[in-house]
Amino acid sequence: MANPEHVKELRGGVVTWNYWREKHPGVVPDLVAADLSGCDLNSVDLRGANLRKSNLWGTNLANADLSEAILIGANFYETGLECADLSNANLRGVDLREAGIEFTKLCGADLSEADLSGTQLGTYDLQGEKLIGAYLDGANLHKANLIEAKLSELDLSTVNLSKADLSRVNLIEANLNGYNFQEVNLSGANLSRAQALGTNFEGAILTGACLEDWNINNATKFEGAVCDYVYLKVEQQERRPREGTFNLGEFAALFQQVVDTVDLIFVDGLDWQSFFASLQEIREQYAAADINIQAIEKKSSGAFVVRLEVSRSLDKAFLQQRLNTAYRENKQLRSQLLKTEGKLEGYKEQLDDFQQKVLKAMNNPTYDFTHAQFANGFVAGNIEGNQIGGTINHYGPNIEDITSLLTALRDQAQTFPTGQKDEANDILDDLERDLKEGQLDQCRIGRRLKKLVALGTAIGTIASGAAAVSDNVSTFTTNISELTEKLGIPIEQVQLPPSGTP
Repeated sequence: MANPEHVKELRGGVVTWNYWREKHPGVVPDLVAADLSGCDLNSVDLRGANLRKSNLWGTNLANADLSEAILIGANFYETGLECADLSNANLRGVDLREAGIEFTKLCGADLSEADLSGTQLGTYDLQGEKLIGAYLDGANLHKANLIEAKLSELDLSTVNLSKADLSRVNLIEANLNGYNFQEVNLSGANLSRAQALGTNFEGAILTGACLEDWNINNATKFEGAVCDYVYLKVEQQERRPREGTFNLGEFAALFQQVVDTVDLIFVDGLDWQSFFASLQEIREQYAAADINIQAIEKKSSGAFVVRLEVSRSLDKAFLQQRLNTAYRENKQLRSQLLKTEGKLEGYKEQLDDFQQKVLKAMNNPTYDFTHAQFANGFVAGNIEGNQIGGTINHYGPNIEDITSLLTALRDQAQTFPTGQKDEANDILDDLERDLKEGQLDQCRIGRRLKKLVALGTAIGTIASGAAAVSDNVSTFTTNISELTEKLGIPIEQVQLPPSGTP
């Protein structure tokens, strides 16, 4: 909060305050969040003062010295700033609506995110000003000098910039849709990634402008534009024409090609599978639109620009929106599928590790199962570890049915994706090995069957929408249920928990 002594001195009047400042040149006035609304502070000395979030609504600050002052978030609504000095002041986020700033010095001031709506800046000098993110709704900048001003990410759709000098202005990513830049000087301006759908550049000066990845459409006008050359990349790279200057009408003709194209910009790289799936969807929806890829360009930043040729009658903005939406949805779906596949691969790795441990422990030992009672009355004696996998075969009275079901499961597994097919075969190998041992451990066999059920369920989720695969997975799951019954395994050992159960 503000220093109460400083506020008291200021409220004593401008003469008293200015005298106090002369006597205390090393003191930085602390007026943070001070309420000075309606005060007459004509010609006040507030150099370097901290007026962050102060309320100056309706205050008379004409001829005031506010150079290098900290004014972040201050309220200047309807404040009189005529002839005031705001050089190098920090005005980020200030409310300057309806403020009077005729002849105000703003050299070097930071007006980022400031609200200048309704402010009269006609014939004004804002050369080099930072207006990044400022709110300029309804501002009048007729014939204003905005040379090298930083206007990136601004919405200028309601700002009057007629005949303004915007040479070398920074308009990166600015929203210029539908705006009238007729006869505006944009020479050397940076229009990278700016939105200029339906923008009027008739008679505008565009010589030396950077047009990297900007977005225009068939409603963007260039008739009469004055342009000797442009750059298609920042830092004056990829000059067009490479040598000399455009002949009369050549600039408009060059960008007329874009009228029948749509540029899709992928800043974070391009998921090709998701993109081509999305493009195919859109082609099917707009079969008569003749949508084709004209060019694919990879930028130095890693971004991709895909240019599509489309018919003139097609709504380019709507098509671009539909494609971007389809791409995001397909990319998200593919990401989910890859995660599911990754989890299944992880389970397989865990199973492989477990099997290796089991095989290591069973490296030619002799296990004494004398008098051990197994299913269906089978009694085992000593079993050599190297007998596993071939010498004991005991499926009980359902041997033919069990053999048939195991064969069917293997056949159905061949239609699964490679990773899931291998996992299914591994589980079936383990299951057959257990059955050949004759050691019908219901818990272990139940776990094998349960893994098969989980695998089938996961594949069914991945393949939702593919009728043939879904039917095969359904048959696969049914055969597991029949095999469970034939082996005498309680069905509850094989069933998966309900969805959402921890």
